[in-house]
Amino acid sequence: MAVLPLVSTSLRAESGAPLPPPTFDIPFDDIDPVVAQAELTQHITVFLNRLQTSRGSSPEVIRDQVTGDVERDERDTLVVGKHFADHGVLEGYEFQEGSLVAGHYLVLQRPVNGLNEFIDYYAALKRSLSEHYGQPREDRIVWTNDLYQPLPDYWGIAVQMGHLRYAARWDTPAGMITVELTGNHHSRLAIDYRSHAVLEPSRNT
Repeated sequence: MAVLPLVSTSLRAESGAPLPPPTFDIPFDDIDPVVAQAELTQHITVFLNRLQTSRGSSPEVIRDQVTGDVERDERDTLVVGKHFADHGVLEGYEFQEGSLVAGHYLVLQRPVNGLNEFIDYYAALKRSLSEHYGQPREDRIVWTNDLYQPLPDYWGIAVQMGHLRYAARWDTPAGMITVELTGNHHSRLAIDYRSHAVLEPSRNT
């Protein structure tokens, strides 16, 4: 069973040869999980607020607001690279005819700071969005291989291996927010926002 396709191809992690299995070199207790969850949720909240309050803005306006290393700066796309808890982050913005209409935020797990670290990030973000927008319109937990299903402490491994996926979706007055947690050797937390300017044409076809 597949979950919703959430993140544009331009923001997906690198493809090609499979990555080596994740290592566990960093002591898990070096990072306070509660603090990290709150910090990441705050980063994503700022990102989503920018998308909703600045929709229709030009690339120049958004470029002046964001921080990070510019990975792509084209007429219809702006992508900046960042880091969070040593993980790679890609923050992207899409434009139509010079107006902001969508955005994507991707956190790629490097290194592994805890077996269920990204599940906890997903849960914290979902909780925060639910407090603001109500319960998600769609809420999915999909097992494609139940090897680790009896072992909740190892569900993060199931995510990394692609055996377990999470996805949730909220419809807001400004557009649609989707959050997805997937894996392919490393966990990937993806947040997708699309304004009504993008959604309405697709709904009418």
